[in-house]
Amino acid sequence: MEALPQRLTLRSILAALFAVIEFVLSEPTSAETSLAAPAGIHPIVPVFSIDRRLLHDLTPALEEAARKLSDSRCQEILEDFSDSAGRPLGQNLAATGQAMPGYLGWVLFYDGGASAPCSDRQIVAWTNPGSRAVHVCGEQFAALARGRTGDAANILIHEALHTLGLGEGPPDAREITARVQSRCGR
Repeated sequence: MEALPQRLTLRSILAALFAVIEFVLSEPTSAETSLAAPAGIHPIVPVFSIDRRLLHDLTPALEEAARKLSDSRCQEILEDFSDSAGRPLGQNLAATGQAMPGYLGWVLFYDGGASAPCSDRQIVAWTNPGSRAVHVCGEQFAALARGRTGDAANILIHEALHTLGLGEGPPDAREITARVQSRCGR
């Protein structure tokens, strides 16, 4: 009878250990979220820490965003906005050693569905200026992406601008998205 409590204890310890490991691996670290990439590392595929349903909705939108950003007219969006220090976002992009649309493969997309900002049904995705981590609000993003891939792609471009240092207020979120749509299309 002694073996049963030990087995349950070992099972509980393993479950807790796996939960901690999953949490640590799913949260962006300061190294992942900083604007500077480690020397010599240039990922070409976005890193995802999201569930498969969200990945299903996010992938076509990312592909469309990359397609849009391959157009020089869409890339002009980088000169429309500046960071809080007044540097054009194109200058910040150049500092990463990346070019659009490849920069999207450098942005880290996480499932932000459980985050406080995603409790606002109007928010589809969010990040902090200068952070490479973009948190995607699963249900809201899926609702937008299904049937409106171009609009979902514009939201991802909008968030990529924030990763390059663009703040909000001013310009507000609607103005940023409208400018992306104007430059990059629907």
